[in-house]
Amino acid sequence: MEKHCTDVFIDVFQLTSLGLEETGEAPLQYFARIADGVQAQDAASIVRWSVRGRLTPAGERFLQIEAQADIQFECQRCLSFFTKTINVSNVVQVVGSEDALDDDQDLDPEATERIVGSQRLDVLALIEDELILSLPYVPMHDVCPSLPGSFSSAEDPDADAVRLSPFAALGKLKKD
Repeated sequence: MEKHCTDVFIDVFQLTSLGLEETGEAPLQYFARIADGVQAQDAASIVRWSVRGRLTPAGERFLQIEAQADIQFECQRCLSFFTKTINVSNVVQVVGSEDALDDDQDLDPEATERIVGSQRLDVLALIEDELILSLPYVPMHDVCPSLPGSFSSAEDPDADAVRLSPFAALGKLKKD
């Protein structure tokens, strides 16, 4: 079922028991915690998402979370703005109580993340959490277009072989 609103709640137990999927989209501006951490975004930016439930034969419940958003960042290297597509794909296990969150979780750092199930889970808050975890810690272009000497390896096949030291570039400036 496709959702185009800013309030989406699901019954996790029903979703997982029946193997249902919820999909939708919401304006990026609606995700206030993301908006607080980055500069102003294009009003037309949309977050597309889906949440699919699954119940294993052993009775374990899982949610497959997918999301995609184009988010504008300020490059921390050259200070110009760029848009980066953030893709989220994560599986979380749904447990019945807070006590079940901690069971054996500390023993395996690779263990599947767990959340407490609810008959009224705020899907957009869950999607926002996953997007926040996927944001780059230090946003930068792969190759800054405005810095001198910046070029991609596709433009120069010897780019990997010959790299100027940042100190060599400073030395050139000092000599000029």
